[in-house]
Amino acid sequence: MKVIPKIPLLVIAGPTASGKSAAAVELAQIFDGEIVSADSMQVYKYMDIGTAKVDLATRAQVPHHMLDVVEPDEDFSLAQYKEQADKIIQDIWRRQHLPILTGGTGLYIKAVTENYPLQQLPFDPHCRAELNRLWDERGREYMVSRLQQVDPETAAKANDRRRIIRALEIYQLTGRGPAEIHRQAKAESPFNALIFALTLPRPQLYECIEARAEAMVIQGLIGEYIKLIERGYSPAAKAMQGLGYYHAGMCVAGNWTREEMIANLQRDTRRYAKRQLSWFRGMQDVIWLDHSNPQASMEKISAETAGKLQLYSELVINIDI
Repeated sequence: MKVIPKIPLLVIAGPTASGKSAAAVELAQIFDGEIVSADSMQVYKYMDIGTAKVDLATRAQVPHHMLDVVEPDEDFSLAQYKEQADKIIQDIWRRQHLPILTGGTGLYIKAVTENYPLQQLPFDPHCRAELNRLWDERGREYMVSRLQQVDPETAAKANDRRRIIRALEIYQLTGRGPAEIHRQAKAESPFNALIFALTLPRPQLYECIEARAEAMVIQGLIGEYIKLIERGYSPAAKAMQGLGYYHAGMCVAGNWTREEMIANLQRDTRRYAKRQLSWFRGMQDVIWLDHSNPQASMEKISAETAGKLQLYSELVINIDI
């Protein structure tokens, strides 16, 4: 029986304003690749400036996927993202192009690269209610002890009530702990991911963030927000509460001046970048690169990617023989 090698998947991750998009485009041109966005805001239509989507001219040069997928007032789940991204990545490779997954939404990247088994993690409100009742009756120590018996790996990481209850719920419904389910799913992933995280020295990263926030306003972020309202989208829609759009809404409503909007957007984007860095540091098998020297980091990524593609070719040849 032939064992088909897993699809090579190049991943360019990192905090906002670290240079991911430009790096991905350059790599796509080098390796004849296509880009799959891993950004939870770029899936929304009509939201271009505030989400820093690449322009149409760039998209004409290098195909981009998972942009403009849903309306700004539509829900878009992790499961929907993973299902669509998985299919697109496999199709890109089938057409003999290199799939490049890039973005700053760590959960999207992890779901694809680790093959999150979302269909194998059922939920049941009655089961959850019973576990919560048991927690109230017996306490935290008892529930942690139960989880340790069936899934010690998850018990060591789950440090709050919600996660402990969720892990026990999954075990009761499937007879398997979340750690075992995730481990098997990861082993069965169709992708062999090479993950790079770009970053910059903190002062430089914050400089880029502040310049980007100011540029978004100059480019017309407030006008983009007003057009969304004119299209009929509610200011309360989840996407309209996203970074940049919430700030534009506060300015349009007269709660902030333009200068206050920019300052608050810069502050909140810095905070978001810190959360992104923490998330990616918690992922396994990530190669961190200081992108303050773009040429050096591109040479490193190119060399590693070429090596992975060469290894894939050798495996295929050996299988054919």
